[in-house]
Amino acid sequence: MVAGAIAATVLLANNRRNLNHVMRSLGIPIVETMVIPKPGTMEKFKGKRLKDITLMVDAYVFMPEIKGKQSVFLRNMRKDGETLCALFERLGFKMSTWQPGSFAKNVNECYNEETIPNTADPDNPSSFFLMIKGAPDGTLISTRVKFIFNDAASRTRLTDMAAKVLTEYAKATTWTEIAEQKGKLMMLQPFDSSLFGFSARFTSEFSGTGRYNLIFSRTSPLTVEQKRTVAYFDRTKFFPLTPDYGGPQFATGPAKS
Repeated sequence: MVAGAIAATVLLANNRRNLNHVMRSLGIPIVETMVIPKPGTMEKFKGKRLKDITLMVDAYVFMPEIKGKQSVFLRNMRKDGETLCALFERLGFKMSTWQPGSFAKNVNECYNEETIPNTADPDNPSSFFLMIKGAPDGTLISTRVKFIFNDAASRTRLTDMAAKVLTEYAKATTWTEIAEQKGKLMMLQPFDSSLFGFSARFTSEFSGTGRYNLIFSRTSPLTVEQKRTVAYFDRTKFFPLTPDYGGPQFATGPAKS
């Protein structure tokens, strides 16, 4: 009786799954039917209400929605132009001295200019020009590459030089996404990459074939949101620090009565 009870429990467990296995192994056909349960009814229940319990809610929940004061991410243009000039000098571009420009004394600049002879047409040589402009306080204003090729032999060389400027400039400024446009530059395909208030544009000139410009500069004009970001980080509008935190000393003098 005990063995029978155990055998029945094992065979009938899990909706008679083991019994079905035994019957299938013995060749006994099994007809399974699906029983659809009757739909149930939703029963109402009433929970126990909690009384005299304080819940902490953040004050931001009750603040009105802020509109018209949004800001956005904006690139920091404080990349030392003089350091960039020294970098390209080390890379093989013979740069001029970093000094105030001839047209605007409040803008510093350095440049590289190179002429490549054209053996087929000596009167039409190819040329490469690189100029970096920045403010005396370190704010980078713009960087421009202009190259002109008049023969197939100089095309590859000038395109490689422009691509090198693009790649090294991206590394030096940590604006690495502009280096993704190198493939288009190598194929002389125009592009305009603008992100976070900074743009890198590569265009061809309509005045003639073989004339191209690569310009890195601040997007102009800034959007209203970008202007809010500039104003927020304008240190001239900050409250001055006290002497304990590096600010100027208070003026000493007799107290006014």
